[in-house]
Amino acid sequence: MTVKFILVQLIGLCALFMLVLSLQNNNKKMLMKYQMFSSLLYAVQYAFLGAYTGCLLNLTCVFRNYIFGKNENGRASIIWLIVVLAHIVGFSLITYTDIVSLLVMFGIILFSVAMWYGDLTFMRIGEAIACALLMIYNVKVLAFTSCIATMIEISTVLIAIYRFDLKKIKPKKEVRA
Repeated sequence: MTVKFILVQLIGLCALFMLVLSLQNNNKKMLMKYQMFSSLLYAVQYAFLGAYTGCLLNLTCVFRNYIFGKNENGRASIIWLIVVLAHIVGFSLITYTDIVSLLVMFGIILFSVAMWYGDLTFMRIGEAIACALLMIYNVKVLAFTSCIATMIEISTVLIAIYRFDLKKIKPKKEVRA
């Protein structure tokens, strides 16, 4: 193992830690801040791996989280959503290598729309789907700690969905005549 390999894996672990903190937070503003730091660390990790689609899209996520997190009284303007989506598509096309690189694009688009919409339940579901798509990319670019991180992230998201969303749903009582 080289020093670079170990450094790349450590960066991925730090990104995972920030991401887990974000997903277990039920405050949108704090969730966005933690995800900004997580995306920045993932961008650095992907840059070291030469996985430029992942790098540029994670940098776009930093920008997206900053813009979307600034609005405390509702969601960001639709213009900002369009700007973010245009960057995601543009960077994906510039760094296109194969169909797998497009999976990252679709996952980040889905999660970006969920974040813009602002509903934490929708955000958590979007995150779970995006993670499933990102897992394939992580395997392809040999981001080993990111693969492990993505599995943990999916588990964490599912726990958060249970804690914050499913526990609130109470079964309806049957009315008998």
